[in-house]
Amino acid sequence: MDISLINSQSLLHLLSLTEKKEEILQILEQIDAEIIRTLQGGISVEVVASPAIARPAPAAKNPVAVAPIKTVKAPKAKKRTMSAEGRARISAATKARWAARRASKTAKVVVAPKAGKPAKVKKKSGLTPEGRAKLAANMKARWAARRAAKA
Repeated sequence: MDISLINSQSLLHLLSLTEKKEEILQILEQIDAEIIRTLQGGISVEVVASPAIARPAPAAKNPVAVAPIKTVKAPKAKKRTMSAEGRARISAATKARWAARRASKTAKVVVAPKAGKPAKVKKKSGLTPEGRAKLAANMKARWAARRAAKA
């Protein structure tokens, strides 16, 4: 960092940060003293040291130094495995469910038309070859007209 870049604003900012750090350290010392008092009173309290807080060594004014208690991680739960029979049962049930769903979709009731009326035939949408030829002829005529207009 270039010293010439430091101005009075940045110095004041750095000074306020160091004051806040000292305040935090004082609060932590008060908390430590309270923990020591409760431990001396016969109440058991679990103290866990946090590695995220970097603190200086305890001051000499604390009469009893408390060593941090090590935390023990809980053992990992064993992964559950499924037997081959269980997988087969689930697979069979799923396949049966899919088959029932497919059967319900394809089983449609077909009603025969009445004897006196002819069955209605749905017309498919789309172009017939004649309609396509008619559209092609109209487009060719439009393009020829445009070319003639440009020339």
